[in-house]
Amino acid sequence: MNRALVQSSSKGAAAMMGMWRREGVRATGVRFASQYKQKYYVDPEPQIGDYPNLPQKFAEDRPQRGWWDRQMRRNFGEPIAEQDEILNMWAPSRYWSPGWKQVSKMWAGVIVTIGSAYYLISQTRSERPYLRAYYPNGLKDELGGVPTRTMASAIEEAETAGSK
Repeated sequence: MNRALVQSSSKGAAAMMGMWRREGVRATGVRFASQYKQKYYVDPEPQIGDYPNLPQKFAEDRPQRGWWDRQMRRNFGEPIAEQDEILNMWAPSRYWSPGWKQVSKMWAGVIVTIGSAYYLISQTRSERPYLRAYYPNGLKDELGGVPTRTMASAIEEAETAGSK
């Protein structure tokens, strides 16, 4: 790729894309250097001689499509950063964690969802189709069972059984 094309202004890039469309050639989506407006860290003392001092930008942060080398997300002839082994696509992925405000909003959403589901279920639950049985004297008396035993009565029974 022509280095002048990569370093062209955004007006020139737009004109070039328009020219490709008019000629019937499909635009390849090549990214131009002027499209990057964000500021990235640039080493103030690079110690790399006359090699260009490039910003430290992760290849993972670049858009997925429109590159000559799709896997490494770079164009042909593009200079490689000094820390390329740390910044390229083979480097470990960076972990992004949301801020505490976003996390608190997520927790609030979870709590509201669970509370709403609990309330909805408790309000729509049907009544029992039967009445509970009521035994005023207890179930043992109703079924003709033995009266409730106490500890004293159990000791007396044990003593009488042991003396026989």
